[in-house]
Amino acid sequence: MGGKSSSSSNTTATNTTGQNAIEGDNNGVALSGINDSTVNVTATDHGAVKGALELGGELISEVGNIHDKNIDFASDVTKQTTDFAAGAIANNTEFAGSVLEEFSSSNSENLNMLAGLSGSQAAQNSANLDAVMELAKFQNDGGETENNKTQLIAIVVLGLVVGAVAFKAVSK
Repeated sequence: MGGKSSSSSNTTATNTTGQNAIEGDNNGVALSGINDSTVNVTATDHGAVKGALELGGELISEVGNIHDKNIDFASDVTKQTTDFAAGAIANNTEFAGSVLEEFSSSNSENLNMLAGLSGSQAAQNSANLDAVMELAKFQNDGGETENNKTQLIAIVVLGLVVGAVAFKAVSK
């Protein structure tokens, strides 16, 4: 009745999925069941890179324009400043020249006046010195020189009178 029996069973199961877990917003693509397969994916940025490159080019162009405008502005300011300074220097030179001319004329008049005053003062000083010398002579001889002159005049007058009387007496 019975014999011996034996049995064995072997089962291998491989569970694989080609899925990925997606969290948050899914703006991309989810692929599943792709083990041992070739997947060709074409992704687009909807023109973002091209737009960024164009924007970068425009920014570089605008920076160049701004730079050129700044250089033009600086050049204009420098020219205006130079023109203003040149005008101010010319005005100051003209003013200084007219002031020097005015003072030169005034100084010339003052020097002429001083020369005239010096001449007048010299003449006055000479007259004063002569008067002082006469006074000194009078003081020195006690007025004798002056008295001698007066006496001489009196003798001459007296001689003329006597001569006139004698001439009349003889002529009669």
